[in-house]
Amino acid sequence: MLSLTVSADPEGFIDGGNVSVDKVLFISKGRKKNQLLVHTFERTYYMIGTLRHWENFLNSNGFNFLNVDRSNTLNVEKVKIVNGIFKDAYFECEITKTSKRCPISHHRFDEVVEEMGFMNSKILITGAAIK
Repeated sequence: MLSLTVSADPEGFIDGGNVSVDKVLFISKGRKKNQLLVHTFERTYYMIGTLRHWENFLNSNGFNFLNVDRSNTLNVEKVKIVNGIFKDAYFECEITKTSKRCPISHHRFDEVVEEMGFMNSKILITGAAIK
């Protein structure tokens, strides 16, 4: 099982550890250069690198991560619902105020949803239909 070395601290000084890639919902860019946020259901962690590097690495190791906008790459296997109105991916069947969501680029939405469908046919698309 592949794991990512992460920190619970944005500066990387405390609470280091490993997170199984199977638990990662999506990865987003942080505020600092080469800082990434690793989102799981439980919490958000920090690691170093670029989205492109980690997306390529994870995909070459058998995972299905997809770049959905400039700042986010998501684990397509974890997506349950895509909201076509707000252009967000959700990772739970029951969406609440506290549900984790990953924004999808508005101008690439149709392309991203089509590609996601090839990778995970179980995704439910709600709201506006794609072309």
